[in-house]
Amino acid sequence: MQSMVPLACFLSVIRPPGVQYEDALLQIAPVDKSKCPFIKDGNDIGFQLFTRHNPTAYQELKIGDDESLFASNMDFHAPTVMYFHAFMEQPDDGSGIMVREAYMQRGDTNVIMIDAHHLEAGPWYFTAAQNTWYIGRFAAQFIDYMVSRGLNLNNTHLVGHSLGAQAAGVAGSAIKSGRVSRITGLDPALPLFSGLPLEQRLDRSDAQFVDVIHTDAGIFGYKEPVGHVDFYPNGGKSPQPGCELEVVIPKQLLLNKFFCSHWRSYMFYTESVLRPKSFVSVPCRSWHEYSRGRCAGGKTEHMGFGVQRSARGTYYLITHRQAPYSIE
Repeated sequence: MQSMVPLACFLSVIRPPGVQYEDALLQIAPVDKSKCPFIKDGNDIGFQLFTRHNPTAYQELKIGDDESLFASNMDFHAPTVMYFHAFMEQPDDGSGIMVREAYMQRGDTNVIMIDAHHLEAGPWYFTAAQNTWYIGRFAAQFIDYMVSRGLNLNNTHLVGHSLGAQAAGVAGSAIKSGRVSRITGLDPALPLFSGLPLEQRLDRSDAQFVDVIHTDAGIFGYKEPVGHVDFYPNGGKSPQPGCELEVVIPKQLLLNKFFCSHWRSYMFYTESVLRPKSFVSVPCRSWHEYSRGRCAGGKTEHMGFGVQRSARGTYYLITHRQAPYSIE
């Protein structure tokens, strides 16, 4: 068993070779942080800053590197969003690029992409799920460093998709300098997370306000409410409208056949960044009651970017089959 430790650390240093398949990174071997818990800034995990002054080319930030930080376009007076990508993703594809580009269109927002693609590479889901603990805790160290240099936690928002949502929850609970203003979980990953202690997954104690969008509940996504407010578009289940088998099977992209409903969460959120008053939702006890019109008259709420911080409970809505998804 001890002989595996040097190998795990060696793989962490050399970055195992991988191939890009559609929007997924497939790696020849996993990098298992449980066997080599030391994390190297910029090697295992990177922090990529995008602002309106550099919307397409990132500036790299590192813990303790004041020279790079103060030479960057980081604006401590502007809102800061930190994005945690999902299993098999990289910051410049899939959910990451959609979320980043949406925020860049809004203007003065610091967007920091957490690049952990070597720790979240496929097909090694078991290892990637374990690694969310190390990703989250290292991100918390980075946030604490940024706070010591001027970052305002009351103006800081963590967003994560799937495994990234769980890593964002770990980060939120591990920050020593306080609590971030908000965490948004985009269909937080279910496999291997059900029943884990709260500090190892996303829950409402991880930020001042936690909102969650469920789109593949019970399969790839968490089913139970985990935030201050949880949204269940189209019941929160698979298949989401436009993700039915007869629709996705003829498509060329193989991964879309499996993850279509799971991916809808970040597609809905991206649209909400650009249209904050979209996705009007209704509070209700269940999809069964909502779909039978028994929840009309309640105070509506906007799913996604435009949600009010006072929102509590479970909300339901229906969407279009294709973009633009919001019916309102």
